[in-house]
Amino acid sequence: MGAVPIVSGIGFSTPTGQGDLAALDDGLARIADLGVEYAELSLFGEDVIVGGRVEPQRLERLRRICQRHPLRYTVHGAIVGNLMDRAHLHLHKQVCRAMIELTAAIGGEILVQHTGRVPSRSMVQHEADHALERACLEELGEFARPLGVRIAVENLFIEDGSLYTADPQRLAAEIAAIGHPNVCGTLDFSHAYIMATYRGLDFAEVVRTFAPYVNHLHVHDSFGRPRTMACSTTAEALAYGLGDLHLPIGWGDIPWDQVLPGLPLRRGTVMIVELFSRYWSELASCAAAARRLQALINEDGGRVAAQ
Repeated sequence: MGAVPIVSGIGFSTPTGQGDLAALDDGLARIADLGVEYAELSLFGEDVIVGGRVEPQRLERLRRICQRHPLRYTVHGAIVGNLMDRAHLHLHKQVCRAMIELTAAIGGEILVQHTGRVPSRSMVQHEADHALERACLEELGEFARPLGVRIAVENLFIEDGSLYTADPQRLAAEIAAIGHPNVCGTLDFSHAYIMATYRGLDFAEVVRTFAPYVNHLHVHDSFGRPRTMACSTTAEALAYGLGDLHLPIGWGDIPWDQVLPGLPLRRGTVMIVELFSRYWSELASCAAAARRLQALINEDGGRVAAQ
């Protein structure tokens, strides 16, 4: 048996739901028709967790829907999830534990958890924020271990000085310090691109530093431009190329051919294309583009981090 590929499969995230599981069923059918291996379930929008617990009847319906499609699954956790938020920490941990249980119940492999973000303050205080998040992730990693779920912490970005969050290089150091087999990274390329622009960092270096800790990829295009002006519509933001646009691959200017070959990701990494639903007309072309990006990584062989 040969070695596990670096990127073992590709897929698409489901559109953010409004609690209509029939719409989720239709979305999964469209994803499966593309011949990809994975779907990432946007379960933060599907009303399956109620007051910090999994709602059993909704779960059973969700499980039946997932079983109808020839796909493997990852799950995107709560968008608002924030393990640096002391005031609501008990709720964030409760919902994350429920998301871990939910991921395991539908046979999912990865739960994406956003990294923490707090108002800007002194670095001494931010070090305490990081220590809190590390402790929470270690605790949640232990909860996830017997369920066979990995928590994949996703890099975010900032666009002004009012907020603080870890850039991908710092997030790499945090995951290394946690050192738990069920805690890894989600590398979102557009988020990293915007953060590198804002902080004046080298994008390729930022991505390469984080990669050895990554088992999950979020792929979508942008121009790496922080939102420095207000736009009245998504179409205007697209026209100006501002912000985290979740565009089809090739619509923005992320330099995929420069950053992907030799990227030292962990073996068995999953690549998920995250498109806004307004761009779902481009699913087929994005599937082909994602296969090309997968080949860029796998054909080179990569300098893979030790497992």
